[in-house]
Amino acid sequence: MSLNLEKTVKDWIDTDPNGDGLTAYFEVPADRPQRFVTVERVGGNELEYSSHPTIAVQVWAETRWQASQLATGLVLPRLLDLDTLDPIAAVNVESVINFPDPGPPFQPRYQITISLDAAAQ
Repeated sequence: MSLNLEKTVKDWIDTDPNGDGLTAYFEVPADRPQRFVTVERVGGNELEYSSHPTIAVQVWAETRWQASQLATGLVLPRLLDLDTLDPIAAVNVESVINFPDPGPPFQPRYQITISLDAAAQ
């Protein structure tokens, strides 16, 4: 059975002891919390012995400032620690951008795009 790195990232965010109750989802929930995170695999490649997914992590909040602060001050440091998990060998941050959801309803959002290097299992 292969490792689902998208789920690994979601679970890693959900279990952040400094996360202050921030929850990650695979899809935008129908009843949107004021702040939340979505995790989506958007590319990458799979080899016989390694996995290299590209994952978009979107941080949603009440204001652009709050989305920026959550993304860069809370979520990004947590993502950079993914390489402490076995079998993730490296985390590469591809981008951190303001990416507001035009709605409806409009909601401020920041997107962090990462690529992972991991052993395939």
